[in-house]
Amino acid sequence: MTPDDLRPNITRVRDASGFVGTVVYVGPVASAKSSTEIYAGIAWDDVTRGMHDGSVICRATNRIVRHFKCGPTQGSFLRLSKVDVGVALSPETMRSRYVKPDAELIAPDNLLPHVARTAGGRDKPIEFWGEVKIRGRQQLELVEEISLRMLGIARPCSSEQEVEMEEFGHLKSIDLAGNLLSDWVDVLTICRPFKNLESLSLASNRINDLSSGAFDGFSMTRMTHLNLNSTNIASFKTVHLIGKAMPNLLELCMAHCDLADIEHCGLGTCAVGNNNGIPAFQNLILLDLSDCNLTSWEKQVSHLSTLPALESLILNDNMIENITIPESVATAFTKVASLQLAGTSISSWSTIDNLNGIPTLRSLRLRNTPLTSSMGVGEVRSTVIARLPTLEFFNASPISERERTEAERRYVSSVARELLMISSGALLSFAGQTLSDGNLGDTDANAKQAQIHAHHPRFQSLLEKHKESMMSSSSISVPFSNANIGGDVIGLTIRSMAASSCDMEPLRKRIPTSLKVGRIKAMCARAFGLDIDLQILHFRIENDPFPTELDDTDNTLAYYGVPDGAEILVNEIDIEARERERTRQSEDHIRRVKEQEQHVTIMQAIQKSDHRMSLATTDTSQEKF
Repeated sequence: MTPDDLRPNITRVRDASGFVGTVVYVGPVASAKSSTEIYAGIAWDDVTRGMHDGSVICRATNRIVRHFKCGPTQGSFLRLSKVDVGVALSPETMRSRYVKPDAELIAPDNLLPHVARTAGGRDKPIEFWGEVKIRGRQQLELVEEISLRMLGIARPCSSEQEVEMEEFGHLKSIDLAGNLLSDWVDVLTICRPFKNLESLSLASNRINDLSSGAFDGFSMTRMTHLNLNSTNIASFKTVHLIGKAMPNLLELCMAHCDLADIEHCGLGTCAVGNNNGIPAFQNLILLDLSDCNLTSWEKQVSHLSTLPALESLILNDNMIENITIPESVATAFTKVASLQLAGTSISSWSTIDNLNGIPTLRSLRLRNTPLTSSMGVGEVRSTVIARLPTLEFFNASPISERERTEAERRYVSSVARELLMISSGALLSFAGQTLSDGNLGDTDANAKQAQIHAHHPRFQSLLEKHKESMMSSSSISVPFSNANIGGDVIGLTIRSMAASSCDMEPLRKRIPTSLKVGRIKAMCARAFGLDIDLQILHFRIENDPFPTELDDTDNTLAYYGVPDGAEILVNEIDIEARERERTRQSEDHIRRVKEQEQHVTIMQAIQKSDHRMSLATTDTSQEKF
């Protein structure tokens, strides 16, 4: 390999262990014995793989010389003879992942050439059924979807092999994720023989941004699915160019790319169209922009609102804090049914309320945000369901009619309690602000009640919806109504599953949702004669196959979102079984420690032996330094 074969910041390389990096420097190294020998400076994707930060101590001057800049342990220098720049996507590379039509069967007559030894000491043949049927789906000439992941593919095949590549023109889906591609010219050259290509994955290739004329004379109108997750794309202009070249895209994934400049070149501010003047992304259904350095809904995300067919928008792990959807924009996100906001910076419920400006919204993901960090999973779920009437799925879990009814009733009861406390002067703070010292006048009380109504825009409509059904069991007076609302008290069935009391009749209680789990355990101790410290509580609702554990005695039933009519299951820890498990774990730990000590002893012996050999060999040179 010559220095001309390496293009800094473009060429991708790999080592024998599968680690991948980028060539960022080509030339002599100040610390090398030979001042004329050429090395390749590598910045590894794994920041712990290298040995330095691109700087070395000069052999002549004893001063630090920096050849490139990277993380403290991310850089390495390799002799050119040791640089592996990957392979070409040739017919041989494609066939290497698939079985040749005339290949011998692994298990003739459905029997593998291996045996298993039985407990009685006999050999038993191992059967392998279905090989012929599987072979029918492994013929490269017949399949339409292939995976070429992590094969070290770095460039297209030679011009002499392009004619042979046309043999695979029937392929519709190719997965090239995790290879060494970095240049769009190479990518387009690779795609040229596949005239029917509809789906392409280039995820985890360090592909850079597109140049303006990259797609000139190249048509990709059949492309419907494109995955560019974790590439090196750093401008939304590339998205524009993709939209021009692939007007029929249905799904586009750009997660972990830097698209912060959408604010300056978003779809709403740039004339985007294909070669025929037709607007791009007219058919786009799914768009994944997770972790793309988006910080503002108004300045960045709102540019996507004009996509006419968009149904699923993924914005996870972006530092978006507020969501604003102006009522005057009647055409914004007209078909979005699924929205993912996990890992964002949302911190207020008013932001969630603003999602009602997307009337088609049916599914929402909301986890790991400042808003939800201090709340229980059940409490978050219940509140979101009550605030967003159109939701059918929350965090990928379906919302039943019964769950919605219980959530809305609990929400009404909670807000009514706040209003009652204000009217009585008991509520001293709201939304982080001090309201009063406890002596509210009529004017102040009305103002604070109006503030709470503004913070809970759905309260009045939900009150009217559930007032009739909640009046009979009410216990909380609402200051603006003669009715009573008692949604904070729920009916529970407490059933013992412990061996000593599983035949006892279950308890049926009306219990406030503010009751802590520890009090429930005390109640079970008296009723079923179970030790409080050995109890394990779960709750489940009708048709729920997976009970939820009540794992913290200091949390309330409301924290876990326990609904009316739920069943609490009480189990007791088996002390003897627990001791046996502890003994087994202790013995297993001691065994692993002994194995590690033996392994360390062996490795030390090998290192000493290698050290003695290196001292005896005076001409040995370092391959990496």
